Amino acid sequence: MEIFEILLSLTFSSPGGFNISATDTTLRQGWKGNMTNTSGMRLKRREFLTAAASAATLIVAPPVIGRALVSTAKAAFEGEGIIAVSWSGNYEQVFRDTVINPFNEKYKTKAETVGGWDQMVSQIKAAPADNPPFDVTVAEEYVSSTGLAENLYLKTDASKIPNLGAVYPWFFETRPEKAKAYGVPFGGGTCMLLLRKKLGIEPTSWTLLWDDRVAGKVTSDSAAWWWTLSVPAVMNREPPGLDEMYDMKTAEPLFEQLDKLKVAKWYKDGAEQANLLNQEEADAAMSYSSDAYTFLTQTPGEYLAAVPREGVSAWSDWYFKVRGTKHNDLSDLFLNYILDKETQDRFLAKSLIFMARKDVTVPAHWVGYPKSNDDYHRMFQIITMDGWDKINANYQAYDNRMKQTVARTSG
Repeated sequence: MEIFEILLSLTFSSPGGFNISATDTTLRQGWKGNMTNTSGMRLKRREFLTAAASAATLIVAPPVIGRALVSTAKAAFEGEGIIAVSWSGNYEQVFRDTVINPFNEKYKTKAETVGGWDQMVSQIKAAPADNPPFDVTVAEEYVSSTGLAENLYLKTDASKIPNLGAVYPWFFETRPEKAKAYGVPFGGGTCMLLLRKKLGIEPTSWTLLWDDRVAGKVTSDSAAWWWTLSVPAVMNREPPGLDEMYDMKTAEPLFEQLDKLKVAKWYKDGAEQANLLNQEEADAAMSYSSDAYTFLTQTPGEYLAAVPREGVSAWSDWYFKVRGTKHNDLSDLFLNYILDKETQDRFLAKSLIFMARKDVTVPAHWVGYPKSNDDYHRMFQIITMDGWDKINANYQAYDNRMKQTVARTSG
């Protein structure tokens, strides 16, 4: 696997050249109160759908979203609202600033976002099928797989999402056939190693999480534990790599490696991770690229963040329309909007994630941003949905084993 690193100046470098310099019901309102919704800082994520036609020979009808043309949707949806779940913490704030607020300004709608982590599937299942707690939700491969297994997402009508034609095929090529008809890709991210700068340690290797110099000052994700489990998997340079995670027999040595961590406290969501780090209870973390930019820029000089030399696991962020939504047409408009070039450019300018569109304007801090579909395949190692099917077949055993790790390493 290729080596990737991020320096404090927000520059990634490697020998390979990867450089990164409601319906207003009581149910919905009650659900919102239970979701993470913080604007505070935190460290905290296929067949290609395309239509090609010669403009010289064909007259293409303008895309229609429900009751309105995309170009005239402003009047049709004025005053209508939807709730879209985004990842809690810094991602949520950036999503609000760069996606939700501009969307409302453009269409005079009342869209809002609330933060979630891994609880979205259980929240949808707990609500009446015809009155979901939100209309659109973010999902990586795990939340995608579990939600699809429960038939919680609606199929995507590609004719209503014309911006799908600008998406890298990689996003669909890394999905199983059963999932290709659902959701809209937005971007994706990676796990990252975060260290407090005053430790005087460069974040070059995942092995530093086991270093005596950070003993008792480590934090990692115990809720989305698969990302934590992926760390010893990528540290193992022998094949099969992440495939080790997909069977309990081969995953046990990975858990045994995690048992050796000396943890200050495990975090269950992005906001909790931020508190642990900002209050200096923890000095080292397995964290996420979706939030690193905000972390580094809001507290300059406090942290070093890196994708270490052993490699990295990654995910892709998809947004799904939820079954039973009463805002079907507005949700389609929103899903197309998140793929607008301007929308993708705004989000990328305030993050270190990679985006779905092929033609984004790459900001200065993301030197070496992937330039081709081949780059996406080379640079990002996904915990696949097929892998998740194998994990989910024995999920309780994994979850119970992670609880043992948490108990053995806490305090």
